[in-house]
Amino acid sequence: MDQHPSHLLRMRAGHFPPGFSAAPFKLDEGYSDDTRSQTDNDAPLTDAVPLPDWILACSESDRAELAHSILRTLRTSTVAKVVDRLTPILHMDPVLKLPPEITAEIFSYLDPPTLLTASLASRAWRERILDSRLWRQLYIREGWHIDIDAVRRFEQLHSELSTQNRKPRSRHADFDVPEPQLKRRVTAAGRARPSTPPWNEQHDMIEADLPASPPDAEGDRKMHDVFADGSTSPTRERRPATGSSVSAQIKSSSLLIRAPNGSVKLNWPHLYKQRRRLESNWERGRYVNFQLPHPDHLEEMHQECVYAIQFSGRWLVSGSRDRSIRVWDLERRRLWYRPLYGHKKSVLCLQFDPSPEEDIIISGSSDRSVIVWRFSTGEKLHELVDAHDDSVLNLRFDRRYLVTCSKDKRIKVWNRQVLTPLDPDYPTVSKDPRVRYPEYIIDTSEVAPSVLEAQLASRQIQPLEPYSLLMTLEGHGAAVNAIQISDDEIVSASGDRLIKVWSLRSGVCLKTIVGHTKGIACVQFDSRRIVSGSNDDSVRIFDHATGAEVGYLKGHSNLVRTVQAAFGDPPGVEEVLRLEAMAVDHDYWEARRQGKLPEIQHIGGRGRPVLPRNAGSRNPHDLTALGASIPPGGGGSRWGRIVSGSYDETIIVWRKDREGKWVIGQRYRQEDAALSASATAAAARRGNTTRLPTTTRMVNRAAALSLQPPSTSGAPLVGDQNTTTNPSAEPSSSSSSPPNNGTPNPTLLLQQQQEQHPLLHHHHHHYHHRHHHHHHSPLPQPQPQPPSAPAPGMNPFPNLPPNIMEHIHPTSRIYKLQFDARMIVCASQDPRIVGWDFACDDPEIIEACQFFGEL
Repeated sequence: MDQHPSHLLRMRAGHFPPGFSAAPFKLDEGYSDDTRSQTDNDAPLTDAVPLPDWILACSESDRAELAHSILRTLRTSTVAKVVDRLTPILHMDPVLKLPPEITAEIFSYLDPPTLLTASLASRAWRERILDSRLWRQLYIREGWHIDIDAVRRFEQLHSELSTQNRKPRSRHADFDVPEPQLKRRVTAAGRARPSTPPWNEQHDMIEADLPASPPDAEGDRKMHDVFADGSTSPTRERRPATGSSVSAQIKSSSLLIRAPNGSVKLNWPHLYKQRRRLESNWERGRYVNFQLPHPDHLEEMHQECVYAIQFSGRWLVSGSRDRSIRVWDLERRRLWYRPLYGHKKSVLCLQFDPSPEEDIIISGSSDRSVIVWRFSTGEKLHELVDAHDDSVLNLRFDRRYLVTCSKDKRIKVWNRQVLTPLDPDYPTVSKDPRVRYPEYIIDTSEVAPSVLEAQLASRQIQPLEPYSLLMTLEGHGAAVNAIQISDDEIVSASGDRLIKVWSLRSGVCLKTIVGHTKGIACVQFDSRRIVSGSNDDSVRIFDHATGAEVGYLKGHSNLVRTVQAAFGDPPGVEEVLRLEAMAVDHDYWEARRQGKLPEIQHIGGRGRPVLPRNAGSRNPHDLTALGASIPPGGGGSRWGRIVSGSYDETIIVWRKDREGKWVIGQRYRQEDAALSASATAAAARRGNTTRLPTTTRMVNRAAALSLQPPSTSGAPLVGDQNTTTNPSAEPSSSSSSPPNNGTPNPTLLLQQQQEQHPLLHHHHHHYHHRHHHHHHSPLPQPQPQPPSAPAPGMNPFPNLPPNIMEHIHPTSRIYKLQFDARMIVCASQDPRIVGWDFACDDPEIIEACQFFGEL
């Protein structure tokens, strides 16, 4: 039965009420006049005919049916015109209509490829999407750290320079006003074609060209910073030419966005792009090798193996078995000043802080002493003689404390500032018998503060001078090989296979973590996770809160001597990690309830099957620990990485796969890096200054070994054992040979191992120390003329000590490594320090690296 009203039926038949006109009718889509998006196309129609009251009284469905009936009576061309007039009503641009804060929040949930695609929609979308604050938020959300102080200094410096170099201009000749841009060719679909390829989503890296200049100033401008003169459309700068003026340099840097008033801001879209390019080089294994010293200045290198390194910014400090400490300029690959001599035996550990507030190096030695040096001058400031009863194996310091550990199984805490019992950093005395305090430490809980003040005023209590012993921690059953401090906690790793967490203020042992099956050589702590390397050839990740093992990484075939991890936690990730861990536990118990998992056997039973080790898998079959506060693998961003070095002569860069498991991303060798650095230097001497990036498959050992020694440096070629005059030196060992092959002195190797890890297997060995005499003299100056060819049987490298060649090993055990956002640097049994620079000599990446923090 027809449900339409009789008046609609009459209209269908052509009977319309008097005065009815077929003027276009606009449907009500729920948008009021003040929310329409296109004000220019959506103005009130001047030729619109008022509708009769009887039509407006009909329901919406009846009016829609009426409009449809009328449109069916029109020609197609007329219907098309009606549709064109209705289109502006049906369209609303959210970027123009929604507040900037809301669109910024929406865009922050999109990934960069989607954002760059959306930026092609219109100029308004492009301006909003390429706002620096949005890309700063995206950068931080990736888990990348930024050096905020460096950003502030950079912006302030260039703002001042820009202001000083600006000249008075007329209003119509202001060169800061952006030049008109050429319009892009528009496709049939009405969108501009990108000038560079789109994002490569297969590798999930930036390949698209983030814009070379800010978008045109259209639409809502509230997302941009408003400068002093009211301008909101900054101009992006270009890269400088060599030798240009300061003003030209400011205009040329892609990192700068400058407004007409001279204010300079960091270009965050460009910074994000360079960080993604750098991370892509890490994933693909693209790098440039270098070594310290530069291959043309081997006279500057250590004379024996290097046990300890640390680098920060431009500076690297190294400590060696030759008893010296050397400060290197990473930009020049040269020594900064003469070597520092003060220890009587090997330098086993060090830490430095080059900031003007600290300006110190602290080193520990197998002579049992700790020395404090001034970083800027090399002056010896203080020495703790007999700081321990045996070799000082590791040390760490912050603004408040210095913590040392030793082969004598003890940990000691020292103050770094003048300290009184009224200071908050003064020790809290504990009754734990494993904590020993010196006689001068006062139990402040037993003395009223007013009494302490009176005794301090009367000099009955003397303030503690810097580097006074505060407490001694005992509890490990073997040498304490490594320590870390974070906030108010100390984490220690020992040859007794245990990891302990201590209170930095009271010295009380808070927890003991068991997991490794052999002695532990290295440890790292970031307040959520503890990462350790052991003589059981594994790297393990433990939950700091519960002690549960959440990661097991097996890829080395010998002692894991050094490890560093960066998980890339974005801000406020604690709750996210806790919920992920709870979800993993829930899936495990659900799988057990459904009978999908085998029955748990008693741990003490003999012949029980070995459980699969968990490298981060969330599969219930792979779990080895429940109740942790972090998920398997330790959590973190997809950019997280762990780098480990081993006595198997390799460095492994671990990364996460798509399932969150830790897998071997790249494997590097010290030998390959040294050969590559030497080959690059030799090519530069021949006039070929092109330096190509290296991959793990591009190292040509045969070509590097065939290079001739340079005639200008007086230094031997890296890896060329035929240049030595030592008749006992053996040929270079192959990559598959055992670590001791090719070593001229096995007794020396044994001594090196025992100095570092004498108790990894709970064995004590007695060995004889070899003594070497060193001359405290400035660095030798380069020869003004190439030396003449040496006579047969003479040392062809007179600038080097006669016995230096016996310590150069083509393959070397890794003792220490460190990495940051840009590079890995490695110290080993070889006196040369080698590195992998993932910036690949790209000037834009290198320029941006000054702001990059670690993950």
